[in-house]
Amino acid sequence: MAESGEEQASALKSFLLTYLMPEKCYERFFLRLDFAHVPCVKVVLSKVLGFWMVGTLLAPLPQIWRIFRAGSSDGLSLVSALLDLLVVSAHVAFCVHHNFPIGAWGESVWVLVQLALLVFLIQHYREDSIKGAVSLAAYSAFMYLLTSPLTPRAVVKAMYEWKVLIVIASRLVQVGCNQSAGSTGQISALSVFLLCMGSIGLTHTSIQDSGHSLHSQACVLSSCCSALLLLQVLLFRNHQLDGERQRDGGRERRRDREREKKKEE
Repeated sequence: MAESGEEQASALKSFLLTYLMPEKCYERFFLRLDFAHVPCVKVVLSKVLGFWMVGTLLAPLPQIWRIFRAGSSDGLSLVSALLDLLVVSAHVAFCVHHNFPIGAWGESVWVLVQLALLVFLIQHYREDSIKGAVSLAAYSAFMYLLTSPLTPRAVVKAMYEWKVLIVIASRLVQVGCNQSAGSTGQISALSVFLLCMGSIGLTHTSIQDSGHSLHSQACVLSSCCSALLLLQVLLFRNHQLDGERQRDGGRERRRDREREKKKEE
């Protein structure tokens, strides 16, 4: 038993040193029990938020799966999805124009493909498949133009610098749609959670790199909008569950009354 405990402790230490903290921080936390050491706390926080930012690469997948499973795209704002697609497109175009190695931005292409599929599915399940196909064709032409030398670098740079504000607009549009409909429809809570955590991670990185700059303040506002959307999804989801329980309870009571009437007869 003692050997098994030592092996588990050794495995935990190896995991922490590999993925979360350097050895000096491990000694601070677990040998000296100094959990208030600010530099080490920042290191661990950066690592954890970095993992959450990686999760944003898969954020559209739960939403796509939910739409497929439900056979409906109710509650999703097409404008919000298009704005999200524009943000990723601006990032890819900026990297292409500046000849960055594909290893630095290749994952954005994966996110771009997911978002393009999401835009199509929203229209497809609203019986507008033709419009969805036309939208994909138009977007392909737009993306080709955006990444080609025909588009001035200044335009691409402006889009890249405005992408945080575009994200804010996307979140607020979706929040407004949810509020007006009184429901979040088929919005995936997991997708929204991953986006929210990724936004918080980006905010932390921005503050560490540039301090309390205008860009950092915009990132904070973006995180707040993402958190608002997540809170809205959770609140509406709980409200919907309560409504379903009440309806189920009403059906059970009606069945009980019908059974009692049959017994009396």
